[in-house]
Amino acid sequence: MSESIVAIRLTRNLRYKLTYIEIFGKYMEPDPGPQVIELLQSLIQAQQSAISPLSSYLRRLDVTTQGLELDQKLLSHASSRKDVKSRLRFVHGGLDRAVAWYKMQLLDRQMTSDSELRELLFELGEIDAAQLWRTEATMSMLKIPVQVKQKEFAEQPRSTPVQDEGWRPRLVEDVTRPSWSGQRPARWTRQSGSDRNDW
Repeated sequence: MSESIVAIRLTRNLRYKLTYIEIFGKYMEPDPGPQVIELLQSLIQAQQSAISPLSSYLRRLDVTTQGLELDQKLLSHASSRKDVKSRLRFVHGGLDRAVAWYKMQLLDRQMTSDSELRELLFELGEIDAAQLWRTEATMSMLKIPVQVKQKEFAEQPRSTPVQDEGWRPRLVEDVTRPSWSGQRPARWTRQSGSDRNDW
């Protein structure tokens, strides 16, 4: 019997996480400076924290997670970035796509019919959203524009990354279950009651 769409998507997601851990490690050489080192270490820690529950869910689907090959195309793209600026832009781009991917999965009935999977996707997405925010903050401190064609940060009026209204990201070290206060965040929203059945 062929693998389910859930198993296929989650396996691909796990492969990307393992590949990015390899990339983050390689980006520590040559020494990119203390702020970037701290960021990369935090990104590795966050990805590792996400791998455990993701692998556990896949095993319950009878999917083998040991010995999963890294994504060679992604590694090739990463290795073509030779300086800190282009490497941080590459990291930022990957995290931005990851956050968008989780949002799409949370709107897909195939991926949200299981409440446990829905909760897992929400928490993994929240982790990557926090990583994205921290990467943007580090790039801002280093005055590295997200896009190559952007004007220099010295000409920009903002000094910190733009955040969605009402959303306060956690630091990547804080990767426990979500903890909200006040109004629900604009970037990540849970559905309650009968609304959940519409996902």
